[in-house]
Amino acid sequence: MRRWLVRLALTLILGWSVAVAALLLFRHQLIYPFRDWPVATQVAGVSGARVAEVQAPDGIPVYTWVVDPAPGRPTILYFMGNAGSLPAAAPRLQELALAGFGVVALNYRGAGGAPGAPSQAALIADALAVYDALLNGPPVIYGTSLGAALATQVAAQRPVQALVLETPFARLCQTARHHYPWVPACVLLWDEHWGSVEVIDQINAPLLVLHGDADRIIPIAHGRALFDAARQPKEFVTYPGGRHNDLRLYGAGRDVIAFIEGLAP
Repeated sequence: MRRWLVRLALTLILGWSVAVAALLLFRHQLIYPFRDWPVATQVAGVSGARVAEVQAPDGIPVYTWVVDPAPGRPTILYFMGNAGSLPAAAPRLQELALAGFGVVALNYRGAGGAPGAPSQAALIADALAVYDALLNGPPVIYGTSLGAALATQVAAQRPVQALVLETPFARLCQTARHHYPWVPACVLLWDEHWGSVEVIDQINAPLLVLHGDADRIIPIAHGRALFDAARQPKEFVTYPGGRHNDLRLYGAGRDVIAFIEGLAP
C-alpha cells in the first residue's frame, strides 16, 4: 500500500513538473497566440485608413493603420487584444473613425504576418516608437485585454488626454493564476509581468474602465482592482451579462465615444 502511494505521489509530482516546464517553455506562444494572416500591410473595413510603417528600436518594421481626425477631433491610439489581428478589430476602429476621431492602431509584431517575435519589452518599445513617430500631440489611448496593459504602460511614459481600458487585468500572472491555480504563474512569467496595477497611479489623466460581469477570461474583479489603484478622475462601467469579447453588443462603443466627446478641450 505504501509503495502504491509513493508511486502515485511520484507520478503526480512528475506530471506537475512536466506541465510547469511546458508552460515555462511555451509561455510566449500562450500569451501571444497571434494569427499568421498576411494582412499586416493591407487595410480592410476602416474608412479612410492607410498603412504607416514605423521602425522599432531593434530595426523591425512596425505596421499601423492610420485614420486622420476630423477638424477639432482627437486621435485615438488603439491597442488590440492578444488573439487576433487588426482586421478582427476593424468594426471597433470603423466605429471610432465614423465618429470623426483619428485612429492609430498598432499591428503587433508577429501578428497578421508582421515580422518579429512579440514580448512585453518589444511591444512596449514598438508602441512608444509609434507614439513618437505618428502623433502630433497627446492622444486618447484605448486598449482591450492585453492591449489594455500595453495602453497603461504607454500612458505611464507619455502624455495622454485620457485612458480607456476595456476588460483589463491588474497583473497578467494573477489572471494566469486564476485559470491555472496549481501553477506558480508569477514565477513562470518573470519576463512577461505586465503589471498594470504597479504603474497606473503614475497616470494623471481621465480614466474609463469597461468590464462585463460575466467575463470568464479576465474576471471583473481584476479590472476593479486596477481601477481602484488609479487616480481620479475615473469611471468604471459594468455591463451585466457582458463577457470578454462582446461588450460592443452592450453599447461599449457608444460609451467610449461619449466619454471621449465629454473630455475637456
